[in-house]
Amino acid sequence: MHPTPVVPERDAWLLPHSAALLRPGESLYGALPVRLDPLVPDRIPRRCRRPKPEALERERFKGWWRILLPVSFVMWVCSLPAGLLERGAHHTWHGIRRLFRGRVREGGWDSAAGWFVITARTGTDDRLGYENNQLALAFTDQRLLLLSHPVLPEREAAQLLGELPRGRFTLRPEAHPARHAYRVDIAFPDGSWLALEAAEREHVPQLTRLLAPSRA
Repeated sequence: MHPTPVVPERDAWLLPHSAALLRPGESLYGALPVRLDPLVPDRIPRRCRRPKPEALERERFKGWWRILLPVSFVMWVCSLPAGLLERGAHHTWHGIRRLFRGRVREGGWDSAAGWFVITARTGTDDRLGYENNQLALAFTDQRLLLLSHPVLPEREAAQLLGELPRGRFTLRPEAHPARHAYRVDIAFPDGSWLALEAAEREHVPQLTRLLAPSRA
C-alpha cells in the first residue's frame, strides 16, 4: 500500500492535477509549489529559448511590422535611457544581494541545472516571454515532474513542462546558509545544482524529504 501523497492543504488542487499526468502503475509521492531562488537568472540566453507558437504567429504580420518599424524604432530610442537605468539598477541590486546570499547554482546553461532553469523560465507555450516564475514539482516513484502553476487551477489544468527520471536528481548534500529559511537545493549527477525556494516556510521539510535519496 502506497503512502498518502504529500500535498499542502491549501494546494490540494495539485493532487488531481498531478494524478492526471501519471503513467499506468505510477505512484505519486507528493507535489508542492516552488519558485527558483530570487538570484537565479531571470532571463535565459536567446540560443536556449524554445520557439513558442506566438513567434510563429508573428510571421503572418511581417508586412505590418515593416510599416510599424520606424515608429517602433523611435519609441525604442526614447525608452532606451530608462531601460538602461532600470537594467543597471537591477544588476547592481542583484550584485549586492549576491554578496550576502552566496551562490545559488552551479553549472552552465548546458548542464542539468541549466536545463531546469530554462524549462521553468520558459513556462507554457501560451505564456509570453521567458521569465516564468510560477512552478510546481510533483514527485513520483518514477519521475520528477515540472508543472505549470495555473492562476485559476479550478478552471485550468496544470501542464507538464518537463521531467527527470528517478536517479537524475537528489537533495544537495552540502548545507546552504541557515538564514535562508525557505531554501532547498536540488542537485544533479553532472555536478550541477540549483537553489529552490518553497512557497511557504512549512513546506521546506516536505520538499527536503521528497528530494532525499531515500525516496528513490
